[in-house]
Amino acid sequence: MKYFLLAVLMPLVMFANAQGEEAKLKNVQKYPNYNWKKKLKIARKKMDDGSYYNAAQYLEDVYKAKPEKVEVTHRLGEVNRYLRDYVQAEKYYKATVDKDADAYPNDWFYLGQMQKANGKYEEAKKTFDAYLKVTLGKKDVSYKNLAKVEREGCDTAMALIASPTKIKVERTQGVVNNAIQDYAPKPLKDGILFSSQKTDTAVNITSNQFDHYSAIFTAQKSGNTYTNKTMLPVPPNDPKSQVGNAVLSGDGNTIIYTKCDQNANLENKMKCKLYRSKKSNGQWGDAEELKSLNFAEGTTTQPAFGVDGESNEVLYFASDRTGRGGYDVFYAKMNSDGSFGAVQNAGTEVNTPGDEMTPHYDLKNKTLYFSSNGHPGLGNMDVFKIKGAPGSWGAVQNVGVPVNSGAEDLYFALDEKAAKGFMVSNREGSTSPRGKTCCFDIWTVIVQRDVFLKAIYVKRGDATNTPIASVDASMYKVAGNNFEFVQNAITTSEPFVFPLKRSTSYKINGNKEGYWPSIDNLTVSEDEERDTIEQIFYLDPIVRKKVRIPNVYFAFDKSNVIDFYQKQIDSVVAVLNANPGYSVEVQGHTDSKGTNEYNDKLSLRRATEVKTFLIKKKGIAESRITVKTFGENVAAVPNELPSGEDDPEGRARNRRVEFKIIPDKAEDAPEFEPYGEVVKQVKTGPGFTYGKKK
Repeated sequence: MKYFLLAVLMPLVMFANAQGEEAKLKNVQKYPNYNWKKKLKIARKKMDDGSYYNAAQYLEDVYKAKPEKVEVTHRLGEVNRYLRDYVQAEKYYKATVDKDADAYPNDWFYLGQMQKANGKYEEAKKTFDAYLKVTLGKKDVSYKNLAKVEREGCDTAMALIASPTKIKVERTQGVVNNAIQDYAPKPLKDGILFSSQKTDTAVNITSNQFDHYSAIFTAQKSGNTYTNKTMLPVPPNDPKSQVGNAVLSGDGNTIIYTKCDQNANLENKMKCKLYRSKKSNGQWGDAEELKSLNFAEGTTTQPAFGVDGESNEVLYFASDRTGRGGYDVFYAKMNSDGSFGAVQNAGTEVNTPGDEMTPHYDLKNKTLYFSSNGHPGLGNMDVFKIKGAPGSWGAVQNVGVPVNSGAEDLYFALDEKAAKGFMVSNREGSTSPRGKTCCFDIWTVIVQRDVFLKAIYVKRGDATNTPIASVDASMYKVAGNNFEFVQNAITTSEPFVFPLKRSTSYKINGNKEGYWPSIDNLTVSEDEERDTIEQIFYLDPIVRKKVRIPNVYFAFDKSNVIDFYQKQIDSVVAVLNANPGYSVEVQGHTDSKGTNEYNDKLSLRRATEVKTFLIKKKGIAESRITVKTFGENVAAVPNELPSGEDDPEGRARNRRVEFKIIPDKAEDAPEFEPYGEVVKQVKTGPGFTYGKKK
């Protein structure tokens, strides 16, 4: 299952790589007089050379002349599979098995793969079942073990599609994606490191073959797009080599990358090796081959920094050296002197009889990401993850939808916060000069974890940020002018936690006696990187100014307001004038002398006298004044001494009018403090000593 791997390693094989006059033309119309046999012969040669783009054009010409010829539909299935045109590949593989089921028995397997890539999972399962019953010839390579994995992957795919993850995947905008394909993206602090072809044309129309070679680039992030595409200098780039699959050390002073020779076709495979360059005084040093890691007979590529089970720094990479399958993930310890320890296989938990490639190690979560076709998945290559390290791996997991698709999904890599990153895919939506899924583009990944609000309420001005307990915190979802209650909590000394949804606005209210209500707004964006939004909400204590409201006292059996109390009433008038929404209740009282009926009438006269005074003398609107009478029923102090004798002082304090200020907004009201004194003009009886020590 290596048909796509060269493109992953260096993205050039499937398109024309010829030079000279033939490469200047993009179709086969230069041979209008060739018969179908001649064109078929040319197509065979193009396929042997790995020039699938041109081979397809010749084969399509032959198919028009000889649609019944099984070899032609078989080869059209093959070249379209190599070109990742899954729709056309399915069409021609289906035509092949329908014409002659035994001619190319492995086409049953490839047909199932293409059906699966096109989302036809039930059909694919039946096709894989049919392939498992096929009798293979001695020269046929058996894919029956892989067929079992692929069939299981159909069920896996349907389950994953039914339960997509919260990860967001969108095509990266800007200069990073060319017309053919781009690969090996790595997040930088303010941009991206990636590999790409130097030219964006499918067919080499120049005399310089190196124009089609791959190189390492950077680009800067500007808003939601990438600009200022810049090719790295030489070294690490090499104008006469395919260069790519680079990774930078944390300090940015070491780069490890892949250089590949071009002297290989699909069967022999492009051989790639790892190299290292170090930066000194802002300049990259010479390319140093990492000989202890490289494999002379094959490929070593796709480096990634990580750790092993003992927290030693290691370098992960992919290689086709002896392992469980074609490409496996390997690792080697990085020594302090720059050398490497022994190369070791990452283990059977990761590697399968299929291919495992493009490793990335998430240091924050101690998780290895890699792509594989040997574990059950949706497409020809899915992204998987496994927690731990070699020797102590957990269980491998398919990363799920939408990271994975029916196409090939590779190079999953996250930033140091494990919140955002990139991947490479040829899924629909990628730039493609042929079909919908021809070529690799770089896609942005946003790990949309569950988001929570973790908050406390603090008294404004409290430098210690001590949480306030017993606050009633309520959260509402806001949609225009509508508010939908979500939940509430009574706070303690620990933060309270509310779950949040992305692309949602909230209003959080806090209420506690002695504090003004708190109203705060919070909007969670679709691209929120944090999984916990920590917030401090502030409460302002209610500090009411105190306003003293006097009582009016009366001589025995009198209701007239003497001059002294007329001046005292000015404090009531001042409050009413300063607060036009306030009103006042005038409450009349008497002492206990006389009958209840008489005292009720006396208290009414006293209250009415004060009301009249407020209206006529002070200009207070009558509508703002109400009168309430209590007679002798609500004494301020006893009218008699404990011995039962009459208490003139007590009775003097009970002959009064009190004021009750009624604010229009209770929360804005000051604290009203009643007070008063009985002046000598209203005292009665011998021995009256109010306000003096006896």
